[in-house]
Order: sequence, then C-alpha cells, then structure tokens
Amino acid sequence: MGETKENIERFVDDAIKKNDIIPLDVLWTFSYSIPSQSGYHNNKEEFKKWFGRICKRNLQKKYNLKQEEIKEKMKIFVDFLNNMPDFLSKESFYEDDKLLRNILINKTSEILIQNIRSKIPNLSDLDKKIFSFVLHYIPIRIQDSIKEAEDRRKEYPDYEDKYGFLSDFYVRVDKETGSIAYFEIDTKEWTPLFNLLFDEELKEQRFKVKLYRRGAGLIIFPQEQHEEYSFWQFGDELVKVGIGYWTFSISAKGNVRIEFIIPNFIYEAIKDHKNKLPIIEDFEEKINEIKKEKEAKKLEKEWSLDDFEETEAVSDVLESEIEASIISNPEILEEGLELVGNQYPTSVGYIDILCRDKNENFVVIELKRGTGSYKVVGQIQKYMAWVSENLAKDKQVRGIIVVKEYDQELEYAVKGSKFPIEIKIFGQEPPTGENIKYCTRCGKPNPKSAKYCIKCGQEFWM
Repeated sequence: MGETKENIERFVDDAIKKNDIIPLDVLWTFSYSIPSQSGYHNNKEEFKKWFGRICKRNLQKKYNLKQEEIKEKMKIFVDFLNNMPDFLSKESFYEDDKLLRNILINKTSEILIQNIRSKIPNLSDLDKKIFSFVLHYIPIRIQDSIKEAEDRRKEYPDYEDKYGFLSDFYVRVDKETGSIAYFEIDTKEWTPLFNLLFDEELKEQRFKVKLYRRGAGLIIFPQEQHEEYSFWQFGDELVKVGIGYWTFSISAKGNVRIEFIIPNFIYEAIKDHKNKLPIIEDFEEKINEIKKEKEAKKLEKEWSLDDFEETEAVSDVLESEIEASIISNPEILEEGLELVGNQYPTSVGYIDILCRDKNENFVVIELKRGTGSYKVVGQIQKYMAWVSENLAKDKQVRGIIVVKEYDQELEYAVKGSKFPIEIKIFGQEPPTGENIKYCTRCGKPNPKSAKYCIKCGQEFWM
C-alpha cells in the first residue's frame, strides 16, 4: 500500500509541477471508470479497450489533440500503470480504488477548479447556455429525486437514505464523509430537454442506444437499436468546458454502460457563476413540457398485449440478471457464501457459479434455463462429481439449482441425486427487519450485506 501511494503521488506531483493537466484528466477518467472487482478482473482486456476509447474522446474534445499527441499522453499513463503490477489486484482492489480517488481529490481538485474558472469568461454563447443549463437543472433534478424518495418511503417506511431513490439521475455518496461525490447524467432524462433548448444551434448528430433490462442500464452499440438520443453532443460540450468526463462501467459479465460524470467539487465551485450566465427563457416551463410528454407516453402504453408475453430473448435477459446478481453477491442465496468463480472451467463443461460456504465446503450453483428438469439435474451432478474428485479433497460438495418459479418436476428429479441438491426460487423470500437495505435506484429490498442490488445491479456505496 505504501509503495502504491508513493507511485500515485509521484505521478500526480510530476504533472502538477509541469503544469500539465492532461495526465490528471486521464487519471480522473480512469478512477471514475474503475468498475467492480469482478467487472475489472473478468474483463481486463475489454476494460482496456473501452478505457482507450473513452479517454481518447475526452482528450479530443477538451484539448483538441491530434492522434499522435493523444498516444504520447496515454503512453505516460500506461508506463505509470506498468510500474505498479499489483495495483488493483484482487486482494487490494477496493483499498487501491479508494486511495487513488482520495489522492486525486486532495491534490488536484483545486487545479481543475481554477482551470474551469479561467475558461468561463471566454466561453462561446452556446457553451454559456449549456453551462447555465447544468447549473439550473441539477438542483431541480435533485429536488425531484427527493420527492421520489418521499413517495417511495410510503411504500418502504424503513428506508432512511437522505438523497432518495434516484432512479435515472444518480447522486453518488462518498462513503467516509457522506457528501455527494458526483452526479451521473442519464440519457433519457437530459437529452429531450437538451434537444428542445439547443436543437436549432447544433447539427443533428445522433447515436443509438439500446434499452437493456439489466443493471448495466443503457449500453451503446454501433448496430441498429431501438431509440435515438443526441446525448453525445451534450456531453461533448461539457467536456470541452471542463465540467466533467465521459466514463464507462463494465459488469462482471462484460456489459458496458456509458456514463457522464460531473465531480461534485466542480459543481460546487461553479454554482456562484449561475447569475453571470445567460438566462434560459421559460426554463421551468420547458422542463414541465418534457415531464408532461413523458407522463402522456406512460399512459398511452399503460397496458399492452406484449406485457403478457415473455419472449425467449427476455427470458435470456432475466436469467442473465439472476446470474449477475448472484455473482456480485452470493449471499443473496445463502449467508456466508463466497464466490470461487463463474463459468468455472472443468473437463466436463463450465459451472455457472462455484462457491464455498462458511464451512469451506464447495457449492455448485446452476441456473435452470428453459424446460428440462432432469437435464439440469444431470448436469449439476456431473459438475459436483468433478469438483469432488479434483478440488474438494476432505471437504463436502453440494449443489443449488436456482429457478425463477416453483417446479414440481425438478423437485422429484433431485431426489435420486448422489450429492445433496437444494432448489432455490430466486427472489421469493425478500430480506426483512434489520437485515434489510433498499436500492436507491429501483427501491428493491436487499440483504444488508449486499454489494449490488439483486434487481437492477446498482452498487451500494454505504
């Protein structure tokens, strides 16, 4: 830990000494893009590719750098990481992540604040409008979120989070200080208003996003998808001014979500400029117009025949949700379970999820996909036999089959098994009493020990 701290501080101090903010921006982008431990270690190569893409966009937009200049700056960062082979290892992942963020806040926040303040007088008219939009809209959105929280509390009276259920505009809370750490902008909430305010001044430059059911949220794909937003325009303008960063997150299964982050210290530092910026006429009226349109669309599609049909694709997604939830927090199945691996390779196939229980015994977990109860029982028995022969030594082996709903045929199928097999219906028994906490995104009750929401995948920060 001491050597890692020295290396990070040396890198930051060197950039400050040279008066070069670019390496600091790269480091901030990296720190905001670090996913969960499993997301990082399961998909390291994919993480590198996405980080390269996101960082390149930030540097191009903020500094108008050429390709060779970006490569040169990135090489400095790559060399820095290569000098710390144990940085973000499985053992020290969360400590290193926290250390990096603390060093950046303590050493660089004032520099970034000064940088953005120096740009404000020279902003273009469009950038001033966008600046004004951010400063006007964030407090309104927070108030909306607090109202949402009050509504949710009626449904979940035990819920005590100060900032509420922030379903599509997130306020992340710093673990130690309890202060708001950053704002995360959501495409669906911001872009209609952005288009309404700025559509005449910007060329139409749309990108497509896929509405995805998993906790990973909105995922960018280059091919055909369902809905269009001009979110890139808005984020690019904010990067140019220095208000925030494009970032991304990657789940344990490799799904990517693009995010835009506004560090809280930046927002707090620029709030006093609100009255010096252009007034956006009828701002609240336009926001209300968007809200009315949104509500009208909800009413139009309140009931649909599609609601009663579960297609094969939706079924696959739901199974992926369940698998991702168990991987991120095995204790939603059983207290004391610890993950050994997912899609664990054996000579007889891949185990969905392999865990150890509190007694260090092995637990083979399989998800029942579709029909065929005897097939999944045969499969899990095959895996349990392999674990018993190759891993268990003097430890016991048992199995858990996870299903979405009660299956009587499966109950009969497990009775003849050589190894003990338990059937668990996912989400049937929600946690209660003192051992409960509620997700700030979707309101789902979760076990107190959960690191991620069992419904939407949101990470618990406190």
